[in-house]
Amino acid sequence: MKHRNWFWGIFFLAAAIFVIASQIGAFVQIGFWSVAATVLLAAVLISSLTDLNWFGSFISLALLYLIYQQPLHLVAFSFWQLLLAALFASIGFSMIFHPHHHYWCRYHHGWDGDSCTRSEENIDGNEILVKTSFSESCKYLHSDSLKSANLSSSFGKLSVYFDQVQLSPEGAEIRINESFGEMVLYLHRNWRIVDHVHAAFGAVNSDRNDVPAEPGAPAVTLTGSVSFGNLSIRYV
Repeated sequence: MKHRNWFWGIFFLAAAIFVIASQIGAFVQIGFWSVAATVLLAAVLISSLTDLNWFGSFISLALLYLIYQQPLHLVAFSFWQLLLAALFASIGFSMIFHPHHHYWCRYHHGWDGDSCTRSEENIDGNEILVKTSFSESCKYLHSDSLKSANLSSSFGKLSVYFDQVQLSPEGAEIRINESFGEMVLYLHRNWRIVDHVHAAFGAVNSDRNDVPAEPGAPAVTLTGSVSFGNLSIRYV
């Protein structure tokens, strides 16, 4: 933590110098709001690279390019071209570089997996609704007879843990709505999974490795869609 504070302290000192220097010479045409956006996007970029959050990294780079393409006479691209390129790059890197071992779970059950470096929340109930956008968060679900879970995430990363969940005797349905980001589900290995998720310009990855579910185990039906994003299903 001390090293992290040192890092961000130096970053903001450098940002202060950049704000002053940007008003001198050729950079003066950039303007105050562009400078402020640069400092903010640089912070997001560094934080995303530290956490191996490819979506945040490439979106930040795309917006920085958009700000400076005219003042620095770079090759001109439209906002939508840069956004689309950033989305494709983040999806590609997420598929190639799975972050299974780049994070360590701080959850009290001691799982090896992703640790939530952003917001955390415990949610109780047998019919659960989770909706996030423009953030990175972990949701720890608690249920003694789960019937349904509606999970919606856009422009960010959502990790959902089902280790404290018991299914209803009839099974449960998990409805996925993921767009322009990443969603990670941690499911019990002995659950029977019926996957009906539709991926449009996205990917659905599973690490089950053909481990059979327990005979007679209740079924979990996955429905919904992944658009310009990535859904990872991990079994514990």
